[in-house]
Amino acid sequence: MARRPPPRRRPASRSRRPPRRERRAPWWLWGAVLAVLGGFGYFLYDLSREAPPAPAAKKPPATPRPEAAEKGGKAKEPRFTFYTLLPEKEVIVPEGEVRTRKREEQLGRASKGRYFVQAGSFRSFRDADRLKAQLALLGVEAQIERAQVRGATWYRVRLGPFTSMTEVERIRTRLRRHRIDSVVQTAKR
Repeated sequence: MARRPPPRRRPASRSRRPPRRERRAPWWLWGAVLAVLGGFGYFLYDLSREAPPAPAAKKPPATPRPEAAEKGGKAKEPRFTFYTLLPEKEVIVPEGEVRTRKREEQLGRASKGRYFVQAGSFRSFRDADRLKAQLALLGVEAQIERAQVRGATWYRVRLGPFTSMTEVERIRTRLRRHRIDSVVQTAKR
């Protein structure tokens, strides 16, 4: 039997590649990522805390010009008197009394009244309308009422009327959850 010659080998390649090493991110990159995540976490925590209300800027009261008063002669009487009568018939209910009236209602001893919740008072109609729209998104119907206080025009955002203090507290709780301060008012009969 004849022997077969061995199979031919391939020539060895000289450009042999070294095995691939896994590249890891440098330690400073991991530190930066952790710092960003920590900052974001603190930002979310800070949002959940209640922000203190900004102090209202006080303007000095406007004084009428003496020349204008002399030219006009006698002062014009207002055409309607309800502008002055309605604000006189409103009373702000203190916080302690709100809780007391709510307890009395639960016990069945409370007298029925008409309550309003004032969510804000603004000098510009645009700001009042913005709050009214925000309340509408929360599912709360509000009205904007124009009022004259010491010669200045204010736009009040009011909710109601409500007949029970339980309804008032339910609305105020919803407003507080969305960081909207409110005042309870009662209408005199």
